[in-house]
Amino acid sequence: MWRSLKNFFYSLWTYSDLSPDLKMRRCVQRFLHRRSLLNSCEWYERFCKPDIPKPISDFVYTRMSHYAGLEFGRVLPTDRLNEDLHLTLICWFDWELVFCEDFLRTFGIDLRDRFAPETLSTVQDLLLFLKHQFLSVNHP
Repeated sequence: MWRSLKNFFYSLWTYSDLSPDLKMRRCVQRFLHRRSLLNSCEWYERFCKPDIPKPISDFVYTRMSHYAGLEFGRVLPTDRLNEDLHLTLICWFDWELVFCEDFLRTFGIDLRDRFAPETLSTVQDLLLFLKHQFLSVNHP
């Protein structure tokens, strides 16, 4: 009985370590809330067209909203992934793995051996990385 109780408390402790930092997420949301909210088409038109393919823009817009719990329509391409958006703190611990799985499912491109978000500084860097992966498969 003590062992199962001990395991229960360890799992609660581990769960909190692997969970998003909700306090930090609220801080980022407050920071972003001062900006206009753009839908995915407006975000693409303003920030991505003509350099980033629309499917890549739509993927980043929807998936990053899901992983980070943010209104991605308020995010700018110049926002830094960790310094401004604090992605490593506000996303679930496995968001990078799920991101790669989602990209594979959506585009048929496996990023697992190439995706290293710590080497990407801004949202624009992420968009350009994904564009390169997308075009290298679709336009060799």
